[in-house]
Amino acid sequence: MAAPPATGASDSSPGYVMVEGHRVVEGTTIGEWGKTKDGELFSYTYKAGEAKPAAAPAAPAAARCSVYISDVKFLGGGANAWFQWETSQVCSGSFGSQKLQTQMWRSSWSGPRGYHDWRGTRSTTNQFIDYGWSSDCNDGGGTYTYYPVMKGYASGIGWGPTTRSDNELRKGCGTREP
Repeated sequence: MAAPPATGASDSSPGYVMVEGHRVVEGTTIGEWGKTKDGELFSYTYKAGEAKPAAAPAAPAAARCSVYISDVKFLGGGANAWFQWETSQVCSGSFGSQKLQTQMWRSSWSGPRGYHDWRGTRSTTNQFIDYGWSSDCNDGGGTYTYYPVMKGYASGIGWGPTTRSDNELRKGCGTREP
């Protein structure tokens, strides 16, 4: 496998950078996690286009995964309104298979709550997963702040940290997806 372009290397589209060989909107939060050759687990986040933090392992990892979740969009209107977002994960090294899960969260007085149950992809041995998601709006059900989250899994490493979108939307979609 050819080495991916360096984090922050630009492609021909303004506002985008290459991260692990994939085009990502500059400034987007990237979650990276994995296991070193010594068996130590690591996890950190950084913004696309910026240098990885000092917490990044200096030695090559036995397996490493990076996750990305897009900003959430609100489309349509009234009874035909929905949220839409995208998730992706790229793994390298000795990881076996991988999958990812996502869930829309909403605000509540006691902390975030799931707007619907966790949804996930099937396991794959591919190095890259990219998937689009949507969640219907329960129009008129009460106003809350909504944002999607995701977490990735790779065999031999386990589950990565929960990563949320960089934006959130205040909408009247109620406490639970219809």
